[in-house]
Amino acid sequence: MCYNKGKLPVFSCFMDRKEAKQRIEKLTQEVEKHRVSYHVDDAPSISDEAYDALFHELLRLEEEYPEFKMPNSPTIRVGGEVLSAFSKVTHRHQQWSFDDIFNQEELGLWCEKIERMLRKEGISDKPTFVCELKIDGLKVILTYEDGLLIEGATRGDGSIGENVTENLRTIQSIPLVLNKPVSGVFVGETWLPEAELTRINMERARLGEAPFANPRNAAAGTIRQLNPQVVAERKLRTFVYDIDEVSGGDVQVPETQGEELSMIKDLGFLVNPHYHHAKNASEIQVYYEEWNKKRHELPYGLDGIVIKVNERVLQEALGYTGKSPRFGVAYKFPAEQTTTIVEAVEVQIGRTGALTPVAHLRPVHVAGSTVSRATLHNFDEIERLDVRIGDTVILQKAGDIIPEIVSVLVDLRNGKEVKVAMPRACPLCGSPTERKKMGEKEELSAALYCSNDNCYAVELQNIIHGVSKKGFNIVGLGEKVVEQLMAEELVSDLGDIFTLTEGDLLPLERFAPKSTQKLLLSIAKSKTIAGPKFLYALGIRYIGEETAELLFEALPVIHEEKPTKWGRALKELSREEIEGINGIGKAVAESLKEWIDDQSKGLLLEKLEQAGVTLRYQEKRKQEKSVFTEQTFVLTGELASFTRDEAKDMIKQYGGLVTNAVTKKTNFVLVGEKPGSKYQEALKLGTTILSEEEFKNMLAGVN
Repeated sequence: MCYNKGKLPVFSCFMDRKEAKQRIEKLTQEVEKHRVSYHVDDAPSISDEAYDALFHELLRLEEEYPEFKMPNSPTIRVGGEVLSAFSKVTHRHQQWSFDDIFNQEELGLWCEKIERMLRKEGISDKPTFVCELKIDGLKVILTYEDGLLIEGATRGDGSIGENVTENLRTIQSIPLVLNKPVSGVFVGETWLPEAELTRINMERARLGEAPFANPRNAAAGTIRQLNPQVVAERKLRTFVYDIDEVSGGDVQVPETQGEELSMIKDLGFLVNPHYHHAKNASEIQVYYEEWNKKRHELPYGLDGIVIKVNERVLQEALGYTGKSPRFGVAYKFPAEQTTTIVEAVEVQIGRTGALTPVAHLRPVHVAGSTVSRATLHNFDEIERLDVRIGDTVILQKAGDIIPEIVSVLVDLRNGKEVKVAMPRACPLCGSPTERKKMGEKEELSAALYCSNDNCYAVELQNIIHGVSKKGFNIVGLGEKVVEQLMAEELVSDLGDIFTLTEGDLLPLERFAPKSTQKLLLSIAKSKTIAGPKFLYALGIRYIGEETAELLFEALPVIHEEKPTKWGRALKELSREEIEGINGIGKAVAESLKEWIDDQSKGLLLEKLEQAGVTLRYQEKRKQEKSVFTEQTFVLTGELASFTRDEAKDMIKQYGGLVTNAVTKKTNFVLVGEKPGSKYQEALKLGTTILSEEEFKNMLAGVN
């Protein structure tokens, strides 16, 4: 580690050509290991997205260094081997796997490539396209003779699959007899409804068996059951989307993909109804974005869309590469997990003095955005994960959640990785680090803290927090400006912000007369502040927006109040009285009393008052009693009908309270998609859990 004034410690790593060769070798082994777990054993040890990320990294490296590509590279494979428990089936037609694209730019390039290849073949006709949902299930190949199902097989390695006919016969959506006496080979995707996965996993848990990781994993495990009765009980379904060959029954081979889907449906197969015709890349992109938003509304998993040239004559002209059709492509939805490399670890210091290690990552696209940093929470977490500089890690980002490192792929280490040491001293002020006693049992904190309450970094973060939009909302006073003011010794705490003058600012770099006046006007405007925002701006541990509002609702109703007078009123309250406020817990009460009893905080309130800061407190409008009145809510997960902030506003509008933590006092936990630990805490405490639909019904009852 090296330290510079105002800078934080950074650890770094590099890769050279020799390491690229070693990386390819290790990736080949790693991808092959997970391929067997996924395709053969049906026991994946990492997510589909993480597997895809490793696979595509290997593919990119092999393209850059083709001389290092290994003869057994998994990039030349399509699927998995046959299980010995089933007889082998040689497919009449090679079963292909589509190439992947991941963004609008790649879509445009693919469409241009298609047209360019057709022109090369002397075809000037522009293709149209059919877009279909890419179901996250198990590919199956169904063979019929004179309308009767005679064989059902898995894809296997693309040439040879597994004979699972008896299991497929149990699936109600697969016809045993077609509507016409045709012979042919039909391709589809077998999937398991999400609700059925939940039921199966509850039963497996009861029997002490490991749960299935996802619907695809469950579908694959079910199809490979040796007992067809078990398969029948699991309510699998199959969408059919392709015809490899068809004859007899007075049918003609369809001329387009759209006509092919219509024929499949007429023969009696289940066809996914959400396919769509598109004329160009723009129309494809609209379809893609629509289903990326709506995919969680469906009872089956989606990981993207499949795009095919609609006209069969153009499909035949485009043909195939060694492993995939040229006339089609899979446009994958943004992954919520991927892999990347830890290039550095930086230690940040927050406004509470906590030292937080942050991983600097090789930039990677995940969940719709490019990520280059991820929190490691604390040094215990680094030790638990054994994260080192240079490690390949699985990164997770669900929706708007902060990216986090899930695990380390230790088999990809090359010996040059660097361990991250736990700092014994604050990297900025040099004071010793310490763990603090927390909670009733006074257990030592997981986080390390700077022992110096007046640490430069702590005060810096306190001021940045105080002037933010949720606090004093001083426009033009960003992090770099605050750093500049502290470096010039014009500001040492939040109170100093309100004493700044034109003479202080004009001599500074980047401060012209106009920008100076704008900032001073913003500071003057912010001096009158709503009570809850003022409390939030003080940066007291555990007091966020909702908690600040709850505390102010319980204080005496005063329309205008001076900071010192407010502080004295608060000081007169006991810990027990504060803790007795609905929605306030012991940790908040202790933190608030500790802050207000600190003599230096009293001086801060005096400084703010002398600078002209005034609290504005508006009496809460009386409301009719409703099911929300004085009920405490906690929100977790992603809501589909409105944002979390909109839901909070509605709860407060009808007399409810919103808090951040689930406690024994919590009445309801509103749960959206992909809920966090608050959901588990609610289950543990027996708190009433509301689905989004149930919440909407509550709202309808008061409107």
